[in-house]
Amino acid sequence: MNFGERLDLILKKFEMTQTGLAKEMGISNVVINRYINNKTNPSYDFLNKIILHFNVNLNWLLTGEGPMFPTRQTKKISDQEYYYLPVIAAVSCGSPQEIEAAEPIDHILVNNNSLQGDLDNFFAFYASGDSMEPLISNGDVIIVKQTENWDQAEKRVSVVRVDGEITLKKVNTFPDEKKVLLQPYNKDYSPILLDQNNLENSRLIGIAVMSIRNL
Repeated sequence: MNFGERLDLILKKFEMTQTGLAKEMGISNVVINRYINNKTNPSYDFLNKIILHFNVNLNWLLTGEGPMFPTRQTKKISDQEYYYLPVIAAVSCGSPQEIEAAEPIDHILVNNNSLQGDLDNFFAFYASGDSMEPLISNGDVIIVKQTENWDQAEKRVSVVRVDGEITLKKVNTFPDEKKVLLQPYNKDYSPILLDQNNLENSRLIGIAVMSIRNL
C-alpha cells in the first residue's frame, strides 16, 4: 500500500470526500487528488495537519508500518493508572512559528483521572518563548484538548494555527464582527487579530487544560 492508498483509507475511515479534506486542510482539491494518485509527494505542512487532525501514526502514514493509530501506553504506579501522553512539538509563546515535528518528540506521564474525556483527544506541547508569562514560561509542558469550536475557546488559553504556523494565546471572540483576538499575557507583546483577511486560513487546534512547570 502506497501513501496515496493510505490517505484514501483515512478518507474512507472518517467518511470524508477529497473535496471535504481539501477544505479542511486549506488547500486545493487538485493537490489532494495528486497526493492520492501519488503524482506529488506530500508537503511537510500537509503531513502535520493530517497527524493533528486525524491522530494517525506518522510512521504508518509514511511507510505503512505499525498501527494506523498510535497505541496507547499506560503504566501502573501505586494502584493508579498513568498514561504516556505524547509531546508532539513546540508552541510559540511569542510570534507564531511552524510545528517543529509531526511525530512525538517526548512523552509525559499523566494520571488517567486528571483528564476528562477520551485520552486520545489530548496531546502536549513544550512552550517556547515568554509572551504568556507569568502564567506559562518557556519550557513548560502544556496539555491540550483538541477542539475546533471557537465558542469553547472563549477566554481560554488555546493553541491556534495562523497561516500555517501555530501559537499559544488567550482567545477572545467577537462573533458579530467575525473576529478573533489572540491575546498574550506579557505586555511586551502585541495581540494578534484574526479578521476577514486571515480568519478563514486560521484554525483552532485545541484548548490548554493544564500547564506543568519545567523546573
